[in-house]
Amino acid sequence: MAKKMMAVFLMCIVVVAALQFATANEDEVTKYEAKFDAKYKSCYETCEKECLANGSGQSFCEVKCDEDCDEKEVADKLHIKLH
Repeated sequence: MAKKMMAVFLMCIVVVAALQFATANEDEVTKYEAKFDAKYKSCYETCEKECLANGSGQSFCEVKCDEDCDEKEVADKLHIKLH
C-alpha cells in the first residue's frame, strides 16, 4: 500500500512540474510571437499604403503585401537575409 501511495505522490509531482513548465514556456512564446506580430503589422500597413498610392486595386495590394510581409517575417525568424 505504501508503494502505491508513493507512486501516486510522484505522479502528482510530475504533473505539477509539467504544468509549471508549460505555463512558463507559454509566456516566452507569447512575447516572442508578439515581436513578430508587431513587425508584420507595421510592414503590412506601410506596404498597403504604398501599393494603393501607386494605383493598384485593394485586393491586389492585400495579397501582395500579405505575401511580401509573410516572407520577411519567416526570413527574420530563420535569421535569413533577403536581398
